[in-house]
Amino acid sequence: MYGQMGLNDSQASANSSADAGSGTRTPDFRLLYETAPVGLAFLTPDCRYQLINQHLCEICGLSVDDHIGRSVRETVPKVAEQVENIVQTILRTGNSITGIELNGQRLDGGNADRVWITNWYPLIATDGSVLGINVASEEITERKRMEAALAASEARSRELADSLRNLNELLEQRVVAEAQERVRIWDAARREISELGRHLTMGSMVASIAHEVSQPLGAIVLNADAGLHLLAEAKPYMDDVRAVLKDIVDDGHRARAVFDGIRSMFRNDHGARTTVTVNNLIGEVLAVVRGELDAHQVSLRSELSDGLPTVLAAPTQLQQVLLNLVMNAIEAMGPVTTRERVLIVKSGIGESGDVQITVEDTGGGIDPSLVGRIFEAFFTTKALGMGMGLSICRSIVESHGGLLSVSARRPYGSSFCVRIPTTQPGPVYGD
Repeated sequence: MYGQMGLNDSQASANSSADAGSGTRTPDFRLLYETAPVGLAFLTPDCRYQLINQHLCEICGLSVDDHIGRSVRETVPKVAEQVENIVQTILRTGNSITGIELNGQRLDGGNADRVWITNWYPLIATDGSVLGINVASEEITERKRMEAALAASEARSRELADSLRNLNELLEQRVVAEAQERVRIWDAARREISELGRHLTMGSMVASIAHEVSQPLGAIVLNADAGLHLLAEAKPYMDDVRAVLKDIVDDGHRARAVFDGIRSMFRNDHGARTTVTVNNLIGEVLAVVRGELDAHQVSLRSELSDGLPTVLAAPTQLQQVLLNLVMNAIEAMGPVTTRERVLIVKSGIGESGDVQITVEDTGGGIDPSLVGRIFEAFFTTKALGMGMGLSICRSIVESHGGLLSVSARRPYGSSFCVRIPTTQPGPVYGD
């Protein structure tokens, strides 16, 4: 079933109270909107704002409260017709529209030189109707400035290389090498910016990756704050500053590893593959969700077969699949009050000889009439779900030559099964 994504404070409070009484865990979309690093909004089919965060409010300079319940003609009159045409097209076709650029719309023209790229995704009900439009925006002003700066810097680098050709051979080689390296770095940065621009999906995926990257991002903020305090001292102790900067770089790499795994799937390069021991991978995921199991009073039963062959896979991507399935199972058992909540994770060899991972729960199960659509993009049975998690999971598994399926578990719950082809014996991930 679908719930309304646009909640006022009284509705949200009522829902929270109801959820607390029933044991159901409802995602807090207000917290998501407040903490998201991009602009987010939800428009009704008649182009009225039901949800919006401060990042997106920067486009027109109005507050969050001044948007809620108001139409685009009242808030952004200069682009209202364009927005209405986009919404009408989505309502008519059911398809997303991405890559629409908008300049700042403040009435005083104070942000006219700022640029945002926007993406528009329909929220589709089980009957196929469009309940509303999810809007995600990201400011690309700095990206455009960077592209101009890159071009100017490349020109300066080429001019510098030409001016140094009259020096001795050793100096010339060193200078040319450095200039070529700078050009390579700028070109790589420009390609990455272009790639991110084509595949901007942060608005619909921020909920699914926020859990994995929250800790390194929090550490980055704390370390950056510590670095600023150190630099503010009259005589900064540079060894401490270097240590803080190194911690920031390390945490940045940790966060980027998660993004790279998801982004690689959209580039169809499948990520860096290595031989993986499935039981080790399962153990790492279960260690991450131990706190969630305790918080939701869910018992864990693992039935992992010994001596399984390895699989050739991108470890980060498979971890994301298992984490999504496990978190879905925990959430599915939220309403259960009359029987034990149990998460069952199994590994073994399937009938086809593939390595098989099964994630089962003792929740209420899935309506048989909806099983055929459970892996469709933007289809969800959750009140406030985005309908992306299982679709992405199936794409990842299929990119590994495998299969993701779902079936009813008797007497209660659901069973999700991941099948991955095995590899020849070789080096093992995690050993």
